[in-house]
Amino acid sequence: MQEGPTNPGGGRHIPFRQEGWGAALFVIFLAVASAAGAAYVHKTTYKHPTDVRFHTKGGEAEAH
Repeated sequence: MQEGPTNPGGGRHIPFRQEGWGAALFVIFLAVASAAGAAYVHKTTYKHPTDVRFHTKGGEAEAH
């Protein structure tokens, strides 16, 4: 005796459902927006330690 297929949808068409794709796209958008925001803040506020405008606490710039 032959048993049936182990695949429950074997031979039948299973329509594509978009369950969860909206939430996944929202999370991806949040990740990209967070990375872009962090890059913008870093680009606008970062000063390299050898920058001439960089002053340490207690240096000559604070004595005035």
